[in-house]
Amino acid sequence: MKYIIILFFLLLVSSEARASFTFNDNCKQAYADMMNLRYAKAGSRMQAEKKMNPDNQVPYIIDNYIDFLKVLIGEEEKDFINLKNNKERRLQKLAKTGKDSPWCLYSQALNYLQSGVARIKFGEYVNASLDINRAYRLLIENQLKFPDFAMNKAGLGILHSLIGTVPAKYQWAVRSLQFEGTIPEGNSEIKEAYQQVASDPQLSFLVPETVFLLTFVTLNLSADIPEALNLAQKLKTSALSSITNESPLLIYSFANIYSRAGENDKVIQLLTDCPRTSDRYPFYYLDYMLGVAKLNNLDKDACYPLLSFLGNFKGKNYIRSAYMHLAWYYLIQNDQQHYSTYIERIKLRGNDQVDNDREALAFANKNVKTDIQLLKARLLFDGGYYARAKEELDGYKAVDTKSGIEYTYRLGRIYHNWGKTDEAVFYYMETIKNGEEMPYFFAANSSLQLGIMYEKQNDYKQARKYYLKVLDMDFDEYHFSISNKAQAGLNRIKGK
Repeated sequence: MKYIIILFFLLLVSSEARASFTFNDNCKQAYADMMNLRYAKAGSRMQAEKKMNPDNQVPYIIDNYIDFLKVLIGEEEKDFINLKNNKERRLQKLAKTGKDSPWCLYSQALNYLQSGVARIKFGEYVNASLDINRAYRLLIENQLKFPDFAMNKAGLGILHSLIGTVPAKYQWAVRSLQFEGTIPEGNSEIKEAYQQVASDPQLSFLVPETVFLLTFVTLNLSADIPEALNLAQKLKTSALSSITNESPLLIYSFANIYSRAGENDKVIQLLTDCPRTSDRYPFYYLDYMLGVAKLNNLDKDACYPLLSFLGNFKGKNYIRSAYMHLAWYYLIQNDQQHYSTYIERIKLRGNDQVDNDREALAFANKNVKTDIQLLKARLLFDGGYYARAKEELDGYKAVDTKSGIEYTYRLGRIYHNWGKTDEAVFYYMETIKNGEEMPYFFAANSSLQLGIMYEKQNDYKQARKYYLKVLDMDFDEYHFSISNKAQAGLNRIKGK
């Protein structure tokens, strides 16, 4: 979800009035309402704008935002159909006049991009590739006509970065899109867009979005968690903090950053304080995130947000994962009956589009006994509670080959994030030695982490060795995300 939902931040707006694309106070307020998930208010403002200023094309940009975000957040087919049904009509409106404005081609590109991302979520991959390719062509054309247009750089930057993560064996699909890019190239473009926006008072309200894009690339593609955390903390302590605190979308982004940085208490606080008023479109995925974060702290009330998510969310992603976390919750509470109930429910409802759900389904189908010590260590590690996680493994005795491999893997991950590099390398090596021929992800992710570690030390020969080792391994769980990160690592160090 996180790679797809992040793309909505490509859909940025400007306060400048050019031709028929006029971002007046009414449109800017509608945009703020939209970012805060107050879709009814934003829609009403745009209806009024169409009557007051019938030549203004901005309402059609914001209307499409709202429909697109509903698809991303709610994952309901009726919203997807609505977005598709309005596509051509809005494209005609956006292309009607204002060709001397950079927003003319850009707004059309955003429409195609929104359609492409939505199609990916609903499995229409061929048409998605056509839409994304069309969006890219329009962005390139617009860049030639208006080379100083900041938001065009942001859009191209994120596309160039994402293309740079595609594994080599899928490059045939990329070639069909007929465009290429690298993570450093995309990162540089987004930084340039951010700097341009931050230095222009007329565009200052766009700073959160451009920072978000930069943080996304830094966190997920460049694998620089400290830098992503630094960016988030700067924004949270800036004059814009009151704005970001009102947006569940931006709170989602910060929660992801703090989660990856091992600052689980901040995740829980952010998501607990997130505004959930009745005039906002419900973002039930945040309940899933909160339940997982609470479970990572072994909280007694971790079940309630997970149950809320399962009871309200009408989409298909993360359903299986939520059931798995509920099962783990009850296992830790020594409630075998509820544990078994939720293990069975994993098989009955949900999708397998994301790694978390594939892991849950594989977990349920294998029907193997879960080691509570290893489970608690994993959860505490995910929350950044490294000392507590290590204590859970003190005196641990493996009962089979898999638990032995997982034991060394968990210790490697704990020591790595704890800053104890020598111990981490030792346990990663042990995991690879004993697990690289096994179908589990432990050896592959150990190799990925070694690659990242050596890359940070500028030992590119060793980094390349371990990134390539990931791509040579045959494993089931988290295959797509781990392989993507390894490919992204190879792209970063290419030529070094």
